[in-house]
Amino acid sequence: MSELAKRTVFGSLFVIVVIGSILLNFWAFFAVMLVTVFIGSQEVSKLIVKEDNRGLMVSNVILGTLFYALSVIFSSYSHVFQLVLFLIPLLIALFSTKYSFEKIAVSCWTTMLFVALPCVLMMKMFDKRLIIMLFCLIWINDIFAYLTGMAIGKHKLFERISPKKTIEGSLGGLVMTAVTAFLVNHFWLNMMDDWKMMGMAMVVVVFGSLGDLCESMMKRQAGVKDSGNVIPGHGGILDRFDATFLAVPFVWCYLMLL
Repeated sequence: MSELAKRTVFGSLFVIVVIGSILLNFWAFFAVMLVTVFIGSQEVSKLIVKEDNRGLMVSNVILGTLFYALSVIFSSYSHVFQLVLFLIPLLIALFSTKYSFEKIAVSCWTTMLFVALPCVLMMKMFDKRLIIMLFCLIWINDIFAYLTGMAIGKHKLFERISPKKTIEGSLGGLVMTAVTAFLVNHFWLNMMDDWKMMGMAMVVVVFGSLGDLCESMMKRQAGVKDSGNVIPGHGGILDRFDATFLAVPFVWCYLMLL
């Protein structure tokens, strides 16, 4: 199977699983996001801790999974669980003789804040139309940023971290995502005021792009091309959800302010 065919097949399966779980019900999407947090926690450990990190990976997976699951299942007490789990890396570092405090703290806190928390927030604001719209806006931005960059991209956006991204590509993705959000909301969804929907689209594009760059930074510092290989042709969970992970908290804040 060619690389293009592999990307197409497994990319389509990825979309089917994510969108299908949203359409099915809250708990189906909860399960998909639980797997996302579980695998994403492992990938964070591999990127941040380069040496043998089995012990830290286990701690990361447990903390990330508990942070997500307990926050959703016991939503009324989510802040209590989150605070307790956020402090546990200090205890791990205190009794660890293998890993430094810096590696434990950065790895565990990145897992909870960058991977688990956005998934918690998606469950808290779960509405089928809203979550599907959120994912579609992220994917539309990715597609049109790539196409625009390939067609007319000349000026590098952030060459130190991601040499292929261009300013023209980013602007193309922003414009097409905002236009798509306006048209879909105006003629079909009617979820909110059209201008507010376009505002949400811009939040998604700006912070989704920054999430992509943040993950590229972690991969570059780790010296790897992909965060994992769980999705053939696409890399790991972080490679597929990097934009989502950073965009979601800011979308949540944006919606709270409306």
